[in-house]
Amino acid sequence: MELRRERILDAAEELIRTTGGTDFSVRTLAAAAQVAPATPFNLFASKDGLLYALLWRNLGVIIEEGLRFHSTDPLIHVVEAVTNAVDMFLRDPGFMRPLYKVLLGVSHAELRPRFMARSLGYWRAAIATIPERDLRLSPAQRDALVFAMQAQFIGLLEAWVQHELDDAAFRPQSVFGVLALVVALLESPARDRMLTILRDVPAHNALPIAPR
Repeated sequence: MELRRERILDAAEELIRTTGGTDFSVRTLAAAAQVAPATPFNLFASKDGLLYALLWRNLGVIIEEGLRFHSTDPLIHVVEAVTNAVDMFLRDPGFMRPLYKVLLGVSHAELRPRFMARSLGYWRAAIATIPERDLRLSPAQRDALVFAMQAQFIGLLEAWVQHELDDAAFRPQSVFGVLALVVALLESPARDRMLTILRDVPAHNALPIAPR
């Protein structure tokens, strides 16, 4: 059953790339995956369930690769988390844009909250290594910061998905947004160091509107 699930998800991923969207029929998907027409429904309950399963799998890749930090400076990990995530979107826009339109446009009472909770864990991990002496927050304040980081990134992601933010601006805007939130809460001298990085973020493409 797990092998069939993965084969169906692989076929859905390929169909998104080749068609440029998620409007393909479940019958087309079943044929591409070489399974019976009813199998996708048996394994995922609905097409929305299938697409959220694909989102869940993709988020797992983003978490694994995006939180692979290289800097020995824990303050830089938040920058790496942002740039790593953005770079994964930019490497595969033909798949990522249509897939994340699902997250932005399909509300699912069970699957969306589950996905968003896992996404929050990504941003929580991005600041987890910052020493307490540099980021003195109560648990409630830390949760509020994590939620704000997620919200600003998803806002920029939506602008990128809708071609309102071009590729060149997606990365610096994301770094600027996350750093602006974190820097405001850091203690000195950590705040001064990160503020220098924030001020060096390229701003020449701050709010471009790319033509469709």
